[in-house]
Amino acid sequence: MKNIFALLFFIFLAFFSCKKAENSNAKTSEKTVTKEIPVNLLATDSINLVDSSKVNENLTAIFRSSVLVFPNLTNKILLDSIYSPLNLKLKEYSKEKISAEIDAQKKEYYDGVKKSLEDWAPDFPQTWEQNSYMKMFSQLNDYMTVQYKADGYTGGAHGYYNELYRVYDVKTNKQVTLADILKVRDAKIWSRILMDQFLKNDLERGQAQMLLVKEIPLNDNFYFDRDNLYFLYNQYEIAAYAAGPVMIKIPYTEIKPFLTQDFRTKLNLK
Repeated sequence: MKNIFALLFFIFLAFFSCKKAENSNAKTSEKTVTKEIPVNLLATDSINLVDSSKVNENLTAIFRSSVLVFPNLTNKILLDSIYSPLNLKLKEYSKEKISAEIDAQKKEYYDGVKKSLEDWAPDFPQTWEQNSYMKMFSQLNDYMTVQYKADGYTGGAHGYYNELYRVYDVKTNKQVTLADILKVRDAKIWSRILMDQFLKNDLERGQAQMLLVKEIPLNDNFYFDRDNLYFLYNQYEIAAYAAGPVMIKIPYTEIKPFLTQDFRTKLNLK
């Protein structure tokens, strides 16, 4: 008797589960569901190296590097593109191979510092630095955005700083370009759009007073989220060093006619 009850229970449970799945599928078909990148696909590891060397009695050199490792990405073309901003071009992007290359870059940096001191040396204590950082900035649908930062100091009035964004489509294994997002890239049109949005968002920053250009061009240093497209301009690109990096945010509502249909579909933009 117990076995009969157990059998009836499992039959009921299976029937209920099927009906629930049918209802769920019906609801899903009514509305396009935006899928996020599976977390395990872009699981990352990292390599972090910090080292210093006493070059002479007045100069210490510091080398820092932070690099992501993508153990689940296997497409060589995609990986070449991801690591190109770090000047890494390897046959294999394993953690061990990347670590060895970072060590080689460290040695090259120290050798370069020593060579630069052959004809001149500081007469007071200084610390020179070379720093680079790679970070997973965002993940959206099939897109991942990686942020690359580099800064350092090699004497002089001030150091240097650079910030770069690259967007990758892990479904097509390609870097996303402006042509994938914008079907209209006319320089005159975009100069107006970029300047208008820059001035609109500059009320508190005060960067407009340090502009070096009368027209702001499109560039390849961009990323996006569900609502906006962002362009980043580093020091001296359009503004003085003291202005720092200039970020221009453009809502999709302002540029919807210029967006490609493929991009609008992938982001489920109305």
